[in-house]
Parts: sequence; C-alpha cells; structure tokens
Amino acid sequence: MITHNHLPVRQSPIGLQSQPAVWLLGARGGVGVTTLASFWDGWAADSRREWPCGNARSIESPYVVIVARETIAGLQAAHELVMHHGAAQLECEILGLITVAASRELPKPVRQYREIVTAAVESAGGSVWTIGWHKQLPATDSRKLRSWHPHDGLPASHRRPAPEEPPADVIAAGARIVGAIQQALPRVYRCAS
Repeated sequence: MITHNHLPVRQSPIGLQSQPAVWLLGARGGVGVTTLASFWDGWAADSRREWPCGNARSIESPYVVIVARETIAGLQAAHELVMHHGAAQLECEILGLITVAASRELPKPVRQYREIVTAAVESAGGSVWTIGWHKQLPATDSRKLRSWHPHDGLPASHRRPAPEEPPADVIAAGARIVGAIQQALPRVYRCAS
C-alpha cells in the first residue's frame, strides 16, 4: 500500500460485500462521513480514509467524493487532497467535495477559504455540495439513521424530518452526486476498454 498525502492508496479493491457507486473520503476524521454513508447506505460507502485503487473499474467504483467540515483545518485538508490527487495522477476520480457545516453561522474567513477550495475543485472538473448545520445529528446514533436511495426520488413534502431521517440538503446532495456519477460513466467505460 502506497501513501498519498498521508492517506494510503489501495493497490487493489477495498473489498466490501456490496460495492458502492461512490466512495466518501474524509479530509480529516470527524467530518460526517459515517453519517453520510448511513444516510446513503447501499450506494455510497466510507473509503476508510484510503484512496480507492481506481484501476479495477470493472469490480470497484473509481469515484470519490471528499468530505470536509467547514473549518479552516477541514477545508485546508480537502484542498490538499484535491491538489495532491491531481499532482500524483491517481487512477481514482474525484467527483467533487461535500462541505459539512461546523456551526449554524459560517465565519467570514471560513467562507472565503471555502470559495478558494471550491474554485480548486471546480477547476479539477469536480462539483461542490453543501450540507447545512443540523443540530440533532451529532446526538443521533448513526446506526439508527434511515437511508435514502436514489430510487426513492426526492421527497414531495417540505416538512421537517424526524432526527433519524435524512435532511433535505443531504437528499439533494445525494441526488446531485448520482447525476455526477451518471455523467462520468462514459469515462469509466472509455478507460476500461
């Protein structure tokens, strides 16, 4: 196993029982990867702070979404991952970045740095999705969270979800990630042949 930006790069598939369509890579620990993987169970999974190999496209998704907390340290870590991914020419593909609110209010320096990181992700061909502050989530057991699957579609009502249900912005980000995967699929097949 090779390390890249202090994160290991798998030389072979991660090897889960069911293979996800996308890997969630935490820029740091505690950024919400476990929670998002629980909400998106079955089609997104925690990469366990490892870059997927990306070279076994017929049996493992090469797609990665970096997840970062909206703090200077979290955004710096995400920025470094994006920059080093391109410099090292890893075979996995970054679809984008999810930023997760660290509090209800985003301080101006964090907002400004998020714009810099967003520009870096977008210039690398990725998208950026934002998950707002949900005060109930830190106190909710991730094993009790209900999952959302793309086949579920978007909710029709705008009612406030129960604490264990996925918030609207989590569902919206999930739907947009599925769209990004669909757009990227032709590249997978071009690379695999």
